[in-house]
Amino acid sequence: MGFAAGFGVFAGPALAQDISSPPGRSAATTSSPDWEANDDDFLFLQLVIKNYKLNYDVRGYRTNDGVCLDFADVIQSLDLPIRLDKKSRRATGWLFAEDQSFTLDRATGMVQTMNTSSKMANSAVYDTPEGWCVETGALSNWFGIDFEPDLYNALVRLTSERELPFMQAIERRSRAARLQGRRPDFDLSKFPNAEMGYRAWRTPSVDVVAQFGARSGESSRDGLQGRVELYAAGEALGASYFARVATDDSLSPRAVRARAYRNDPDGELLGPLQATQVAIGDVETLPGRLAAQTAVGRGAFVSNRPLGQASRFSTTTLRGTLPAGWDAELYRNGQLIAFQDDRGDGRYEFLEVELFFGRNELEVVLYGPQGQIRREKNSVPVGFNQIEPGQTYYWAGVLQDNRDLIDLGTGIELGSQEWRWGVGVERGLDRRTSASLGVQNLMFAGERRTYIEGAVMRSLAGMQVELASAHQLGAGAVAEASALGRIGTVNFGLNGLVSFGDFASEFAFEETDWRAGFNFDTSLRLGRFELPVQGDFSHAELGDGSSVDEYLLTTSATAGRVAMSAQVSHLRRSQGATGPGAIDTRLRLLANARFQGFRVRGNASFLASGRDKGLETANVRIDRDINEDAEIRGQIDYTARSDEFRLAAGYAHMFDTFSLRADGFATTTGAFGAAVQLAFSLGPDPVSGGVRLSNTKLARSGQAAVTVFRDDDGDGKRGPDEVLLENVMVEAGLRSTDAVTGPDGRTIVDDLRPFRPVLVGIDESSLDDPFLAPAGKGIVVTPRPGIIAQIELPISATGEVEGSILSPSGVQKPGVRLELVDRNGVVAVTAISEFDGFFLFQRVPYGRYTLQAGEDSARALKVRTNLSLREGTDVAVDRDNDVVRLGAIALEPSDAGESDRAGEPVALAPRGSPGS
Repeated sequence: MGFAAGFGVFAGPALAQDISSPPGRSAATTSSPDWEANDDDFLFLQLVIKNYKLNYDVRGYRTNDGVCLDFADVIQSLDLPIRLDKKSRRATGWLFAEDQSFTLDRATGMVQTMNTSSKMANSAVYDTPEGWCVETGALSNWFGIDFEPDLYNALVRLTSERELPFMQAIERRSRAARLQGRRPDFDLSKFPNAEMGYRAWRTPSVDVVAQFGARSGESSRDGLQGRVELYAAGEALGASYFARVATDDSLSPRAVRARAYRNDPDGELLGPLQATQVAIGDVETLPGRLAAQTAVGRGAFVSNRPLGQASRFSTTTLRGTLPAGWDAELYRNGQLIAFQDDRGDGRYEFLEVELFFGRNELEVVLYGPQGQIRREKNSVPVGFNQIEPGQTYYWAGVLQDNRDLIDLGTGIELGSQEWRWGVGVERGLDRRTSASLGVQNLMFAGERRTYIEGAVMRSLAGMQVELASAHQLGAGAVAEASALGRIGTVNFGLNGLVSFGDFASEFAFEETDWRAGFNFDTSLRLGRFELPVQGDFSHAELGDGSSVDEYLLTTSATAGRVAMSAQVSHLRRSQGATGPGAIDTRLRLLANARFQGFRVRGNASFLASGRDKGLETANVRIDRDINEDAEIRGQIDYTARSDEFRLAAGYAHMFDTFSLRADGFATTTGAFGAAVQLAFSLGPDPVSGGVRLSNTKLARSGQAAVTVFRDDDGDGKRGPDEVLLENVMVEAGLRSTDAVTGPDGRTIVDDLRPFRPVLVGIDESSLDDPFLAPAGKGIVVTPRPGIIAQIELPISATGEVEGSILSPSGVQKPGVRLELVDRNGVVAVTAISEFDGFFLFQRVPYGRYTLQAGEDSARALKVRTNLSLREGTDVAVDRDNDVVRLGAIALEPSDAGESDRAGEPVALAPRGSPGS
């Protein structure tokens, strides 16, 4: 920035005198006889640390020994709590931390920092018209920060090996600004996409879990044991696939689960069918309204429904992969509502999770045996338009229930293994109404049954209503009315079901005559504390003359680092013709807490009715990190039926390429055992072309191989002579990562959620050069499990664009928000015009832009968004001129004859060599 530096040096004195010196005052004599302040030596500089420019400019002078800076300006810019008293000629306070006291006494010539005192050099401090001017060398010694003047660019570069408070504050504001610009609802379609077509073959990523141990005192399970689980994901013949192979405790293969599939959020599969998902192998079907629940097994499935959209009106089912030794917690709108341990089949499953009117934020948190934590989030809106008028969604599936693709005869059977099939369609009738129709065929209660069902759903003000009915061919029928809504702060649900004839299904049992229910969700304010409460009540009349009443009350609370949930359930069945009455009352408690470095998770179940009332089961687990890579764990389980305590302890260590866990247990019945578990993932290495090992689950998540380079010609493409940049941090979506480029300018971002588009970009705080900036916000990647997306992110040198904005009548216009829009239609840089209409875009990456007024400013001023540049020509910036001056630009009234159109582009050319 040679011109900027020249402007600061030669035009600065007048500005400095206007700010600080009374008219007619000349430069004062300094404390050194060899140099005195003069206009020719005056400087106007900006403090820079990493790639951040501090808010306040600093005045200074060139001296015989270097450069001095105005002490008051430095204090203000670094936000230091130092009081400068010119009368007593003392400065007192502290530096960056309260225990780092600082005293400067010019009368005695002493400087004290904490407990260290030293004599000032004669040339350390000068008296100037602005105040005290301190040599940068002295500032470096006192503050522990290197002050390096760069007069060519009118800067003072600050460097420090430790994170200082003002640096942390800058980075917090920078992260907040980036998050605001990457809010979840922003339009990803405006950003460039990483093209990643399917191939005939992509080398898979494989997750491996191997466990070996021995136990005694548990009858048939005694002796040496070994168990291995392999989970692979890749591409073959133009489709994605996954395969899971697991053994039993004797290392005998138990089952092979595999699926070949394609997912496309844009719905471009199978030509005219416009499918979003196609799968064969181990698949999952959608539930019906009143007939069949969701099912898993070997078969085939196709649909054009949006990925992840709920298919039922008031409930949803969450199902996913649960690695060996992991467990899962379910949160709804931040409240802990369910928990599941590893049950041996490699899946977690939360069935019929109740939904409330509005947005339901569902989060499944998976906890691994080596301290891993994975989060899977789903947002399920209720009461919002989920299907556009005239849009038709369909699905079709056939599968064999609870049967893996290849069953070797030793698997766990969780239910019947009969075949079932179903098809369904749903169409949007208007913006508030949709209708659905479906057919299901399955085995239920030992009989093959076929159902036809339909439903109409309507959104009203603050409420959504569904009327559904189903008919079993050759038998009876059932009808149900449901409603979800909100009154004030209370979410509520109503439902009523009536059965005709001998209808029976997985949602409506044969003996039910009618059923009615009510549920609610609200928060009770108790002073400053809010207690969320959910309730569910139902009554059913059965065909044998008996009735069933069910009550469920759930509350949860989060206070600091403690989350607790309590659930009370009560079921009462009266005596009928076919059986006696029964009462079952239970209390379930879940807790999750963090304190003093410990993580505590626990659950307990109590039976409050019958002969065996009291505690049924209890579990408490405590984890603590020893360091960043290691943790210890203790666990105690109690089972009342066998009156047995089980004590377990373990140690886990995360290495760069694998994780290792060792644990042991003992019970009060005399059983004991120990085991060692090894977990790692392997996959293709895009850098070396070989295989890489990782402790991250590569096969269950997506990956992005990122190359960062300096884009010297501004074309967004890496040329043969353009430099690769190291030590650049890459971020994905709303989260930072630990991916930092190496000497080859490359890094890999792991743990990307499959089939959820995410914007992969550069963390600007990691750029050391303030004149460099990302050439764009990033590139959108749609991750696929086990597959590496290859992207390149350009970093560009930057320039400045300045001008003056005028009203349509030619009056200088302050407060107008202006935008530079890049070739992808994304706002790259913004500026606000000052009191005299002047505007300045700083750190503008090289490229071509459209200059426009922000929509909010244009709307308020009733002007067009597009701006016509002077003479309608492009503006070029060459190596000798990196500041684009647009001159005066007049806004145009919005009622002018021609419609809005894009303004003339602004072209920024390269500054030159990478070192400039």
